[in-house]
Amino acid sequence: MTSYFICTDDADHDSGDRARAALARRAAEIGLMARAGARPDGTGGDPLASVGMPALLIDVDGGVVHFNAAAEALFDDDMRVRQRRLHIRDAEARNRFRLHVEQFEYDAPRPLPGDDPIVIPRQDRLPALLRFWALDPSCRWPTSDVRALATLAPLGPKLGPAPALLSKIFALTPSEAKLASIIARGSGPDVAALELNISRETARNQLKSIFSKTATHRQGELVALLAQV
Repeated sequence: MTSYFICTDDADHDSGDRARAALARRAAEIGLMARAGARPDGTGGDPLASVGMPALLIDVDGGVVHFNAAAEALFDDDMRVRQRRLHIRDAEARNRFRLHVEQFEYDAPRPLPGDDPIVIPRQDRLPALLRFWALDPSCRWPTSDVRALATLAPLGPKLGPAPALLSKIFALTPSEAKLASIIARGSGPDVAALELNISRETARNQLKSIFSKTATHRQGELVALLAQV
């Protein structure tokens, strides 16, 4: 079912709704500040960048009003924006997207077939999950035709921090930084060795050096530290 945003902070939410409520408040904040000409992230950049995940703004006709760089990075032959339309290769996912858009003409939320996100199959990768977060009238931006924020969640291993950033922060060598980026997402040194096409012994030696430079002693400590980057 489509989740609807309300521009208020005084509603009660149980623990299962905390993430939804936090994203709702963020969307309201972005919408209000964007209409006022301010940038929620304080950088003068794209307001959608502060959503923290791939996101698109969808209008009443299903057109794509705007999308952020994180969403653009996911576009391929299975899912892409052309001429302000989100083109989805898979017929079932495309039909479910259309059903959601048809609900935009109603003022109140209406139930849709199934409560799950739209699963968008991809040929060479795991699927991506698309969710609609409909905006109430006071949150619609940059035009009154906008009806929903659509978020995309690609399945699969999450990318670690950029190796160049890790190298700069912790004085890691380029090879150590690449290894640390893989370790940061929860993979072990043996998996990292396969990805980097190096021996397990080399990976373990580099990991010891990373421990020393980051003042950590175990992989769990290192992952917790890198998660802050």
